[in-house]
Amino acid sequence: MEEKRSTYSYMGSEQDLIEYAPVLGIMKKKFPSYIKHAEEAQRFSRRFAREEIAPRALEVDRKCSEDPNYVDWDFFHKVMEEHLTITFIPEKLGGRGWSSLDMFVFVEEGCAACLGLVAVAFFSMFGFSCATVEYEPAVVLRFIKHMVSEEKEGRPVFFSWAITEPSGGTDAEHPAAMRTMRPSIEAKKVEGGYVLNGTKCFITNGNLAHFVVVNAPLDRSRPLETDTTFMLPATSPGFSVGKVEVKCGQKACPTAELLFDDVFVPAENLWSQEGEGMQHTQEILSVTRGGIGTATIGLARGAVERTVKYACERKVRGHRLIDEGWVQFVLADLMMDILNLRHAWVDFALAIDFYHAMKLMRNPVADISMRITPKSVLMSDKLEELLGMGLVSSMVSGMKKKLVTKEIIENCIRHGSALKAAGADLAMRATSSCCDIVGLEGMKRQYGIEKCFRDAKVTQIYEGTNQINRLDVFEREVGYEF
Repeated sequence: MEEKRSTYSYMGSEQDLIEYAPVLGIMKKKFPSYIKHAEEAQRFSRRFAREEIAPRALEVDRKCSEDPNYVDWDFFHKVMEEHLTITFIPEKLGGRGWSSLDMFVFVEEGCAACLGLVAVAFFSMFGFSCATVEYEPAVVLRFIKHMVSEEKEGRPVFFSWAITEPSGGTDAEHPAAMRTMRPSIEAKKVEGGYVLNGTKCFITNGNLAHFVVVNAPLDRSRPLETDTTFMLPATSPGFSVGKVEVKCGQKACPTAELLFDDVFVPAENLWSQEGEGMQHTQEILSVTRGGIGTATIGLARGAVERTVKYACERKVRGHRLIDEGWVQFVLADLMMDILNLRHAWVDFALAIDFYHAMKLMRNPVADISMRITPKSVLMSDKLEELLGMGLVSSMVSGMKKKLVTKEIIENCIRHGSALKAAGADLAMRATSSCCDIVGLEGMKRQYGIEKCFRDAKVTQIYEGTNQINRLDVFEREVGYEF
């Protein structure tokens, strides 16, 4: 067989967005600016992944193996220069003004280079998203102003979302499982607020967080009925970081133990109504699980691209490894799975933009208000004060609940859970198959394939184990109540 240079190689894919998902060609006719923005996001994401993420991925992984507290701050300066920690904030306020489709495009492209580096920069938004669930407009604006001003000074703002604890991880993400859970953390109501005591573990960016969103029951014996969501600054007396984990994979993104010793949380930092922590959690998961699913597809793609590159260069029995029929069949199966699941994440991103949380920003009233109101007014303390008034706050929160209904949330949990579980299983299967293809020689650290394998495993565990994601799908498809 004549040897030809493969066009399918690591960080070498040049398919445009419409080739990725042809349905977006139809969308482009109806929503040209929306798709054009996503195409621009794709071009930017490829350049950033190729120039900033891929070259440092292996070295950061090595340094984090030696010291789990290591953070590549040079990478973070690059991230902040491009406003990637505040992508969802409108451009007028200092962000990138990205839609969910834009962000999911970045996640796939970035995770093909290194899921860990994308996670440390992007997963912080999971914590911030907790503020948008109740949609208290003054709270949201206050944090937007803080994040934008800190970024201007070259200081990223990290959020952590603390769910997992020693006595239960995924249990805290499903109502039936939480009923039998025995939490190690508890919140007691006191004058002016609450006092938290207990431990959380395996918390993403926990040692970096400036703000921690934490779920805790008011009564350990009734965790589901009393589960409540709180926000606290990391400077709160009694709060501390325990051990930072030495992990198998995704080492660039730190995972830490968080300790709460009589931590006082004022009443205004209650981020869900008492006893509504589970509903709060599930609404966040209805968005974030789809993001994790997209990340796993990027990871699988990165493993396949690295394997193709290796197989094109590796000679066996006088020919290239890529010319072996069995190798082609294995890779073709993985490529087909990646293509199919890519359509799933595109559908999910569109659903978030047109039906879920991002719909609030696409609301005609919000859009017009953003356009005609000067930036100085939008970022003013007076507007924050106005939005905090009971009537205004209730009106905005009520509008959010009408636009994002319980039925929409339930449907997004179904599709997001399916995408997350299927994507994580694909990532594990793809990286394992790629290791089979390249053998011991190809699993040397320099090729990055063994790193993909290590990075993949935890995707089947975090954001709800794949088993609990399957139960969420089954429950909603069949109408079964656990």
